[in-house]
Amino acid sequence: MAFIFNVAYAGEPGPVVRFSHSFNRHYAERFSVPVGISVDSANNEIYVIDSGFKKVFIFDLRGTPVFSFGAKESGGIAPVAVAVKNGRIYISLEGKGNVGVFNYKGAPTGALTVPGDFSPGAIAVDDSGMVYVVNKSRTNCLVFDGSGKFRASIGERLKSLSGVAVGKDRVYLITPVDNRAVHVYGKDGAFLFSFEGLEGEGGTLGMPIAAKVDRLDNLWILDSIKGIIVYNKDGHEISRVVMPAGTVEGQLFFPVDFDIDADDMLYVAEKGAKRVSVFKIER
Repeated sequence: MAFIFNVAYAGEPGPVVRFSHSFNRHYAERFSVPVGISVDSANNEIYVIDSGFKKVFIFDLRGTPVFSFGAKESGGIAPVAVAVKNGRIYISLEGKGNVGVFNYKGAPTGALTVPGDFSPGAIAVDDSGMVYVVNKSRTNCLVFDGSGKFRASIGERLKSLSGVAVGKDRVYLITPVDNRAVHVYGKDGAFLFSFEGLEGEGGTLGMPIAAKVDRLDNLWILDSIKGIIVYNKDGHEISRVVMPAGTVEGQLFFPVDFDIDADDMLYVAEKGAKRVSVFKIER
């Protein structure tokens, strides 16, 4: 059944999403704890990390299994976040003080690391190859160049930090229990402005957990309670996609991460339903 979700507009036309399909296994291995997803539009592949299996599962865009790697290559440590860009796979590993870098065969090729406390979380990579990593130890964002060299930190002294997204000229940090839910910076690290907040604290969000910037430079925020909210680059809400909660296809059950490909397909990793749901974005 195809679902068209209730979309509340806020002043200007925004995107609508329509359910396409879902998948929940890699060959015989049904997802255990899917916690992260990244789409490689250059090679038409989807990367799903499963902290239960301690593996990275790779699929084509229809959800057909292609390849997997994991426990052996990562030293038996559970992955918590993934990003794929320019022939490199970046993976944050639970409790390990660096981001592992892997090639397309799943072989380790290096690591992103810095001296001191570093507990890596969400990862974003911009079009130039710069890598932005949430540092859960210090609630800031660390920036590395394409060669893996540490360049800068963004967002010092934040109270919380759950996600990072990168646009053409801006970096968005998702800070759910700070004074605002989104803090916006320039690529040079200069603070620009902040906006939104949790419901009851001057905002409309419930549990913002992940964010991405689409091809039109709009910011998409995944809220595990409220659905998906879309903002323009100035922080104005342009669309709110309210998705029914549940395990039926077309519903979402505890979504934790998502990505958008070059053809406006939206891929959502659901920890609760142990699957990936795919939607078409209609503009």
